[in-house]
Amino acid sequence: MSETPKPRILAVDDSRVMRRAMSKVLGSEYDVVEAEHGEDAWTHLLNDPTIQVVFTDLSMPYLDGFGLLERMRESDDPHLQALPVIIITGKDDDEETKQAALDKGASDFITKPFDSVQLRARAKAHVRFEQTSRKLSETSDRLEKQAAVDELTGLGGRRYFCKAAEEQLAYARRHGTPFILLRMDLDDFNRLFINLGKEQAEAILRQTGKTLQGLVRKEDMVARVGLAKFAMLFRDADMNDATDTARRILEGIQAMAFHINGHELHVTASIGLLEPAIDGDQTIEELIGETEIYLNKAVEAGGNQVAVKSLRKYPVEKTLSVPAAMRLLEYGHTDAILPHMQSLVSQLLPLLDFLARNLEGPAAENLATIRDRLGEGG
Repeated sequence: MSETPKPRILAVDDSRVMRRAMSKVLGSEYDVVEAEHGEDAWTHLLNDPTIQVVFTDLSMPYLDGFGLLERMRESDDPHLQALPVIIITGKDDDEETKQAALDKGASDFITKPFDSVQLRARAKAHVRFEQTSRKLSETSDRLEKQAAVDELTGLGGRRYFCKAAEEQLAYARRHGTPFILLRMDLDDFNRLFINLGKEQAEAILRQTGKTLQGLVRKEDMVARVGLAKFAMLFRDADMNDATDTARRILEGIQAMAFHINGHELHVTASIGLLEPAIDGDQTIEELIGETEIYLNKAVEAGGNQVAVKSLRKYPVEKTLSVPAAMRLLEYGHTDAILPHMQSLVSQLLPLLDFLARNLEGPAAENLATIRDRLGEGG
């Protein structure tokens, strides 16, 4: 009976000492293939589809770790796109370097000098992950499921979301129904990933998925569309309802508690909420991109908040109520308010008069002044 072959690991480092150390620690359980720089490693990867995990240093001649990672993630080969890559960092590598590696598609980190237990744990976890992924890719039914559902969070996947949202967009164009998109990012998630590690980061993502499922309506679509990126499409809801839901989501995210090393950790999120003008031929990907403009505004303003924008063209009402004017103002439709200025003043004067008569001190005097000036303008 032939023995089951050992899982194969590629160790990439320009230091022969480091390559030998990895081979010595892992050699009893894994078949370790060594490469002294990124170009050498790339040749192995192109010619050996049995490699299941890559450990690579960042600083190397010919092709460094960043270059190798970019080639793999930009490859046309789905296996190389998804292959786990563990970055070997030195103690002098700063957080910015680690974030850059994470942005380029790194799966995990290990810091040298590493101990044997840490190295074996990383290898075992990622070999198991690669084996599971490979089995999934060999079954067409499971592939369909993987495209529709994000297994980590239980939410929809990006392809599922975009396909369903395109159908909803076409319906909204035909019938003039509301179409509102939400994009949410967990704040500073790359830093959390680096500081807490993959296991704790995934626990945060799982709990985020549960929180979102508990806060949205059954008719709304919610999906994970990136590492810590989420999207939502509201069906048959106006911007007031969508904004209320977005704020409840932020409260729900902030209420999540994670107990790590004796400390309680809370996370926050930022949300961009957009009601686009859908009278053009934009694709859903383009509209998601537009929504991310407002997500970025929320992030730039400090995070843990919602940035709201409506570009929908509302019909001009003959008589505009104060609550309706407030909604138009919130969504940026100031042009629709201007024709109703005199009517709005007439509606506000009785309220200002009542407040001026029932308040005391400077506030009453200020309101009385405003009331008088508005009345003179009439």
